[in-house]
Amino acid sequence: MMRVAAGFATTAAAVTVAGCGSDEGAQAVDVQGDEYAFVMPDEAEAGVVRFDVSNTGEELHEFALGRLAEGKTLDDVKAAIASGQEDAPDWFEDVGGVPLLSPGEELGLTRQLEAGTYVFLCFIPSPKGVPHVELGMLKAFELKGDSGAKLPEPDAVIVANDAGYEIPTLSSGEQTIELRNADDREREFFLVALEPGTELDDLDRFFEQGEGKGTPPAQFHGAMQTIPAGTSVFIDIDLEAGVEYTLTDNTGDQPAVATFTPE
Repeated sequence: MMRVAAGFATTAAAVTVAGCGSDEGAQAVDVQGDEYAFVMPDEAEAGVVRFDVSNTGEELHEFALGRLAEGKTLDDVKAAIASGQEDAPDWFEDVGGVPLLSPGEELGLTRQLEAGTYVFLCFIPSPKGVPHVELGMLKAFELKGDSGAKLPEPDAVIVANDAGYEIPTLSSGEQTIELRNADDREREFFLVALEPGTELDDLDRFFEQGEGKGTPPAQFHGAMQTIPAGTSVFIDIDLEAGVEYTLTDNTGDQPAVATFTPE
């Protein structure tokens, strides 16, 4: 079964919006990723949902997210994974989740989601090469009703379009950033901070050998795996002054890459 991060195997113009960074009542759903399980509630309210995701383990983890068709359960997901099929079954909708988080990293993600059954999965391989999902790192939960909450007012907006990314001058510290897909296709916001002396090619080689092996050439800050055209999600993140961050997207024929350094 393909990784959800890869799609269930997953110079910029300034755009800023002043805001308070509040999600106005959305109850946070705490989602902890560890070796090898997601620790979170069994249900929460649909509508505007905020996930506070954190990597509490010692290995890299992703928070891939899918929605199941009515009547399907976690056992069906496990059976599909065990079958070794590469494509997602038609009853599994990839709704995008949080890509790689390094140990100790955390991210707030606010978005709109319909009621239904959802599953968090992590396909990152362990140091022995076994995908975390096969070691038990998947969790089903229900979204019910409607939270009645509003989407937050962002402190800044990063836009993905057919030319790449539009990134404003960003400040350091804690803030709410809207990730907006203004393209006519799905886009990804994969956020990393490369280690000194490393390049994106080093990141590619790291992925080729398997993310569970070797020393990561970057600190992984998550963001968003896939966003449908014309939609947005909102992340709460603490950016460090003077650090060069890189946004990448490999969903299209031509990878998009952009860098920024918070003031």
